[in-house]
Amino acid sequence: MLKHGRQPSGAPVLWSILAGALLLLGLVTGPGHAQSGPGTIRIDTDLVSIDVSIRREKANGRPAEATGPDLPRLTAEDFIVREDGVRQRVVSFAATEVPFNLVLLIDTSGSTREDLDLIRRAARRFFDALRPDDRLAIVQFNREVELVRDLTADRARLEQGLALLQSGTGTSFYDALQLTIEDVLGRVAGRKVIVVLTDGVDSYGSQTWEKILPIVEAGGTTIHALRLETEAFTRAGMIRDCRDPSHFEFSAKQLRKYQTGSGRDGSWARPAAHCRLSATERTEINRHLYETAERELDLLAGQTDGRVFPVERLTELEEAYLEIASGLRNVYTLSYYPTNERHDGRWRRLQVEVRPRDRFGAGLKASTRPGYRAKSP
Repeated sequence: MLKHGRQPSGAPVLWSILAGALLLLGLVTGPGHAQSGPGTIRIDTDLVSIDVSIRREKANGRPAEATGPDLPRLTAEDFIVREDGVRQRVVSFAATEVPFNLVLLIDTSGSTREDLDLIRRAARRFFDALRPDDRLAIVQFNREVELVRDLTADRARLEQGLALLQSGTGTSFYDALQLTIEDVLGRVAGRKVIVVLTDGVDSYGSQTWEKILPIVEAGGTTIHALRLETEAFTRAGMIRDCRDPSHFEFSAKQLRKYQTGSGRDGSWARPAAHCRLSATERTEINRHLYETAERELDLLAGQTDGRVFPVERLTELEEAYLEIASGLRNVYTLSYYPTNERHDGRWRRLQVEVRPRDRFGAGLKASTRPGYRAKSP
């Protein structure tokens, strides 16, 4: 940190000479600045930073899959970045060794009540597979959203946080996403990743899908989803007689979402509406909510260069977590100032590719989020 104070006689002149020389050499940019051309300094107001994942395409042209340790080490010169088809000049580059800020976002609603020990064990394996400098936070959500552990590299504190997980009822998924993006990751710079374990069926909270999507777009955070298969479990509870203490009920928020998405008329969101529905209607609504949740998780991952891992049994969690950890070892961060300097609030399409080099072999693929929204006027 530079401190202001009295300088010895002649120091201002000496500093001016040194600073001028360093600027000519391109060695001083200062905080919040980047070199954008010979002898020029540009203030960091529009810098776009993107995380780029590298995968090896499988044989026979099949889709690229999770990365492995055999991938080559890349440099800034190996990438081509385009925004709306126009090539951009990369001004900063961070290699794979740069630590991540990760949040484990864990759904502890009723469907996971009997499996918290499996969830804890899988999370521990995930911690072990990450690098020591990676910082993690734990957020659990049911009807309430709780920051169990803030970002830390202290594995002992994270282990203690896992012991605090408790099951509850309801699912405030969208509220949990907002808290994670804005309050946990919004306070830090650098690489940001959310790994969410959920079925994606939101039932409580103030956030809606229409409100959360712009927050996700603006967050600059990669979202990986471990999608739990809980539809059969939920349907069984929904169709039970309302006199059965173990029955489940749709929330007013879920019924409103069904009404909006299906175009159905009726008093779906009134008090006690659930118990007036037939078993067939309850099954139909439940199916619609799960189909919608599946599409939304796919979109959240696709918009952020993340992936969705279907998890039919919680015993599959460890494998999914380890695949995510493996992929994080092959992520680079590139930054550029867009040639389109307009603040028009429009969507900008991103494309990244790896330059063809003989040493890479065939099938090396780069991917990033599909785009970002420019600043508004």
